[in-house]
Amino acid sequence: MFKFFSFFSQKQQIRNSFFALLYGFLSAIAINLFLNNAQSYSVGVTGIAQLLQAVLATFGIDLSMSILLIFFNVPLLLFAWRAFGIKYIVYSLLAVGSNIVFLRLIPEAVIVKDQLTNTLVGSALVGLGIGLCFNSGFSTGGTDIIVNYIQLHYHKKVGSLNNLLNSGTLIITALFFDLGRTVYSLLGMLITSYLMDSVFVLQKDVNILVFTKNSAPIADALKKFVHGATLVKGTGIYTGENTDIIIIVAQKGQLNYLKQLVQAIDPNAFLSTQATDAELGNYRRVFEN
Repeated sequence: MFKFFSFFSQKQQIRNSFFALLYGFLSAIAINLFLNNAQSYSVGVTGIAQLLQAVLATFGIDLSMSILLIFFNVPLLLFAWRAFGIKYIVYSLLAVGSNIVFLRLIPEAVIVKDQLTNTLVGSALVGLGIGLCFNSGFSTGGTDIIVNYIQLHYHKKVGSLNNLLNSGTLIITALFFDLGRTVYSLLGMLITSYLMDSVFVLQKDVNILVFTKNSAPIADALKKFVHGATLVKGTGIYTGENTDIIIIVAQKGQLNYLKQLVQAIDPNAFLSTQATDAELGNYRRVFEN
């Protein structure tokens, strides 16, 4: 049994490390090959660093993007350490560090000249990378730490929070540069936020109804599940037979696990799911797949 959990833990660590490195790679490609060519700014600290680099350049000051990312991320990562713990901070550091390294390794180049295409592709890559990291239980550093913290405590969608935090970047862009650059940055941020919300399934809740005539072993198995369940006694209208109903509110990313658990115990059980929002009460989201 110990070997099983040890293997699972190692598998999870490899998976998390992979997504942290993947984010760094995707974000660097997005910035150096697409967003910089579009003169469009990314979300969060990366976008702030891009904008500050551009503003300083107008005064003849050339400052490295890597240095700016390190400067902005240090205080936020220290906050994350206190708020989320060491496991969260390790993978977040890996995501930030890989992004800084890949930004240095991947040279800036022009693949597509069209500004709109560059904005769409670059923003999509960033949103995909951030969503995958959130889904694995850590962030990509920067303002994503703040977004993750608010989402965990107040059940708000990460995309909406992301848009709110990025409004300052857009205002400064409008003040220092032209309106076109601001509009493209806004479009890119909206695309990134949409993909973050779409990929980050662990922030979405579902209401699950399990109709079964063999509820006892299912209930025993659910005692080990992170979320609670409620058992209701029912009667089938058509057959007149007793049918138990188990009601579960869980995260969307946990749905496949619950389906497999129920099917393994009672292949004849009927499951019904519906999107829902858990607002009040003793409900704790777990941001690990």
